[in-house]
Amino acid sequence: MSRVATATAGVLLLAGSLLAGTADAADGTQGFGPTLACNGLASLDDPTTATGAGTAVQGPASSVGTAQVRYGSVNGVQYGWARALNGATNRWIRFEVDTNGDRNWDCGSWYGPLNSTRYWTSGTQTSSSSSVAFRACIVPEGVRCADSGAASVTSWW
Repeated sequence: MSRVATATAGVLLLAGSLLAGTADAADGTQGFGPTLACNGLASLDDPTTATGAGTAVQGPASSVGTAQVRYGSVNGVQYGWARALNGATNRWIRFEVDTNGDRNWDCGSWYGPLNSTRYWTSGTQTSSSSSVAFRACIVPEGVRCADSGAASVTSWW
């Protein structure tokens, strides 16, 4: 009985740790993490595995780089993500997802500070719903695309 109780406590502790990590990523307290499934949309940790990749929208060139919303497919599912071109090493690339049509950030991912080997975010499954849209920007740490510190903001796609 004692071993069962110990094993159960260990499983509950592990589950609590996993749930706490998920909450941290969702509320923006992590600098980078996989995009969480957002309102039923699947996430993609590594968009470099996508085939048929292309650029959906691109922001204006700025002194800290150019933001893009990219898309591609993995196992027949299309995803979107953000990429920075010529991103400044003291900036972050941010990928924002709107899921309810109000064109405000509901979830997303970010990566930073940018460097020469990593300049993209994780991704989120696209949707045929007009309520779902993506945008990207290059920002100082902790800034959203709608904030005044954002550079090279794309339009919503």
